[in-house]
Amino acid sequence: MGVSCFTVGIVTIIYYLSEGPTAGWAVAKTLAPLLVGLVLLVVFVFIEYKIDYPIMPLHIWRSRRLVGACATALIMMAALNAHFYYVSLAVQEVLGYGSLHASVAFIPHGVFSMASIGVLSVAISRVRTKIITIVGWLFIIASGVIWAQLKADNSYWSVPFPALIVNAIGMVSIWLCCQINSVADAADEDQGVVGAIFNTSIQVGAPIGIAIANIVANNKNSPFAVGAQLLPGYRDAFYTYAIIAAVGLVVTIIVNPNTDHLKSTNSDVEKTGDIEGNVHDPDNASTIKKHVEQYELTDPSDSAPATVFEGGSSDTSSR
Repeated sequence: MGVSCFTVGIVTIIYYLSEGPTAGWAVAKTLAPLLVGLVLLVVFVFIEYKIDYPIMPLHIWRSRRLVGACATALIMMAALNAHFYYVSLAVQEVLGYGSLHASVAFIPHGVFSMASIGVLSVAISRVRTKIITIVGWLFIIASGVIWAQLKADNSYWSVPFPALIVNAIGMVSIWLCCQINSVADAADEDQGVVGAIFNTSIQVGAPIGIAIANIVANNKNSPFAVGAQLLPGYRDAFYTYAIIAAVGLVVTIIVNPNTDHLKSTNSDVEKTGDIEGNVHDPDNASTIKKHVEQYELTDPSDSAPATVFEGGSSDTSSR
């Protein structure tokens, strides 16, 4: 029952976001599915709260890292979908690239994305994920501003190339940190549901950016505009993309924790942890201190029939 409510609810909301720009946001064709979807999601949360073994345990939402990762991923996908959609239109409709030429133009974006992963995999062990995410958002914002300067007579190297490179660095920075933070606090048994929630955030965010950018661009451009006449609407769409990224920056600053967390599991050894490696994090330090105190107060003979002393002898007498 819960799975059905959640699935149908998400599908109807995505339908609303996808069809809204063309069918209208306030017509029965789109509003009815939206309302149904919202009601079903409320029912889903109620069911999860009541049953003993929920598919989405509500306690996972106590993690600020998960909340921040999902919110960041949602906004990131909204921005990136708007970016790629209007970049594809701009290079073909305004710069006059053919389909193959436009595809080749995106190759540096993929190359720099892969290179950025290698660099960030080293940097992320030394720099907090929140800082890396903030820097990533600044790159995304800069990318949108660069694209907004596009003119019909621009060469590939003057605007498209630097804008794509800057976007690639920002995208990978945010994406990598989101993936790390989404599962940082999750227990082993919650890993699957946390991953599903994270992916759902991505799916929900994807159509939002295009919907918003379409509204902005269509309000500026005439339906009969061609070539350079499309630039005013496209320029506003790129600024919209940058504004969406700015919202993501604010969300990251407010929601994401200031410290990174090394995930602990339910095992006693990992709960006490490597004190020297984790004590620099206040969250970890308090957890470690609590568990160490519990171990110090525990009498080993309460859980073992014999106490082994130095020299290999054992005392089996009663206390």
